[in-house]
Amino acid sequence: MTEIGAPQLTLPYGPDAEQLLDVHVPSGWQPDDRRPVVVHVHGGGWKGGSRSDVSPLVAAQVRRGWVVVSVDYRLTPGAAFPEPIRDVDRAVRFVRANAGRLGVDPARLVLTGHSAGGYLAAAVGLGDMRPLLVSPDLPAELRAQSSRPQAIVTMGAILDIESFSDDPWWAAAWITNLFLACPAADELVLACSPSRMKAASVTEWLDSRDPPMFVVHGIDDRIVGVEQAWLVDKRSQEVGHGRVLLDIVDSGPLDARQHYPDYGANLTELESFLDDSTR
Repeated sequence: MTEIGAPQLTLPYGPDAEQLLDVHVPSGWQPDDRRPVVVHVHGGGWKGGSRSDVSPLVAAQVRRGWVVVSVDYRLTPGAAFPEPIRDVDRAVRFVRANAGRLGVDPARLVLTGHSAGGYLAAAVGLGDMRPLLVSPDLPAELRAQSSRPQAIVTMGAILDIESFSDDPWWAAAWITNLFLACPAADELVLACSPSRMKAASVTEWLDSRDPPMFVVHGIDDRIVGVEQAWLVDKRSQEVGHGRVLLDIVDSGPLDARQHYPDYGANLTELESFLDDSTR
């Protein structure tokens, strides 16, 4: 798998110190190119991680001529739902608004994310730019852009928060409480109501008009259970979407079968999905 190098550019996409993005470019890139672009969202339980954490699946696209933009966003406990989603929404709009200097084609944009970042990527991709998920202070030049991607790729992602909160991983309740700002006497005991978790689950937002999804998950993931992948596929069928492609990693290194399925994913199938989605 490819490791990503130093970014060509690091840019602020909003006024907060955490609202930064890195732009990684392929050999021969020019600012006036119109290349396909991946906007990647790192994981870390909504409370950690960095834009330097780029999935090797995503990094591999640079060698194929894609531009990769990796995004930081505000973290818990300083920023709870829906603020991190609003940050990613803003970042996608920023990329499109600045396509002329980033060398990208705004009509060929894919959102990707790992773990909690996969949730944020899916939330923007499936959220239909509903007012709750859009910063009320967006400047006019960003509000004029769409944040809807051509496709979504998730890796070990939280997609149904209610189901995730019931996972056996010791920190599941803790990070759910933090992300949804549910006050808890004991931070390791779930304090969020089922209705609050359901309302924040991207599986609830999926409908037949949404872009296609490529969902990578380790069969033995002990942090975010593989049920997340099955739940989004089931929901996709129920609502007439039917464009979820599952890649359940059930062989290869232990990390790949657990929470880092990018190390065991079908790269050829993923790249075909990316190309088909951005023609």
